[in-house]
Amino acid sequence: MLLWVLLAVLTGAAVLAVLLPLGRTPREPAADHGHDSLVYRDQLEELERERDAGLIGAEEAAAARTEIARRLIEAESAPSKAAKTADPAWRRRAVALIGLIGVPLLAGGLYLSNGAPDLPGQPLAARMQAPQGGEIETLVARVEDHLGRNPEDGQGWQVLAPIYVRLGRPEDAAQAYRNVIRLLGSSADRQAGLGEAIYLAEGGIVTAEARQAFEAAKAADARAPKPRFFLALAYEQAGEGEKAAAELKALLADSPPDAPWRPAIEQAIARVSGQPAPDQRAPTAEAGPSREQVAAAADMSGEERDAMIEGMVARLAERLAADPSDTEGWLRLIKAYAVLGRQEEASGAAQDALASAPDGEARQRIVSAARQLGLAIEETANP
Repeated sequence: MLLWVLLAVLTGAAVLAVLLPLGRTPREPAADHGHDSLVYRDQLEELERERDAGLIGAEEAAAARTEIARRLIEAESAPSKAAKTADPAWRRRAVALIGLIGVPLLAGGLYLSNGAPDLPGQPLAARMQAPQGGEIETLVARVEDHLGRNPEDGQGWQVLAPIYVRLGRPEDAAQAYRNVIRLLGSSADRQAGLGEAIYLAEGGIVTAEARQAFEAAKAADARAPKPRFFLALAYEQAGEGEKAAAELKALLADSPPDAPWRPAIEQAIARVSGQPAPDQRAPTAEAGPSREQVAAAADMSGEERDAMIEGMVARLAERLAADPSDTEGWLRLIKAYAVLGRQEEASGAAQDALASAPDGEARQRIVSAARQLGLAIEETANP
């Protein structure tokens, strides 16, 4: 109630400041016009004296008398004209009264009929934590519009990058992190964010660029868990299982007992070591692999999971042998071989994909994927 009273007082003060001048009576200009009449009469008398003294000719005197007489008549008739054209006082006061009372009543009625005064407030932090929807998309669009006009705003890119990750736009997130690092400098969090965005954009592959970002993050903060986890994952994908297990065990030993990323580390250790996982809960996206990647194999043993992956890879290879023009399929097969640590087969698949590429754009994508995975291929192969 206090807020409404305060708003009413402020509204009334604002309306009064604008409409109060309408209630004042304008000053009568009659005195000024009477003074003008006296001046013109004195001029007529002075003109007659000059004519009698022979200082001015008869014709010039007649012309001057005519002009002075015209001005005298205009000056004496001006007060009556002003009185005719002036607004009556009651009309001005009526307008002021309507503005003072009617405008606030009309605005309040429109708000009560169309507004929603009973809805609770929505702070910005709460809106940003809300599920993906039209509102967060609108906020992102506004930030993107701002950055389109101010591309050197590093703080804007820093705000937008993690939101892109949450919205499932890892390619945009990676570019946003590159802009942040270019404009604001490198840090452990920014490099780790860049590496994770590239990892997600590449479908779960720690590419050469992602690994370089994680190494930079670890160099800036040797105890940060995220870069250490993904670097261990890179060792695993490169076929260095023992080194990956050692890194993961060291990370687990350094993690607090209630750390939210511990289940992900334990899952990864079990996967690398070929042992049953102590906790089958899916890790969070912040700690490492996504929930979708773990959920399908969560209830399987290590041998069953490996057999399932091998079967999927074999079926994909058979399908590509029958239809070698599927560039997307070749890219998935190359990445799958790399994840399994079968580098030679990954290189062979990349070479076959180049030979079957339907156009130059497909060849460029295949060559780029092979380079990111560190594969040796002959780029001169005929499409």
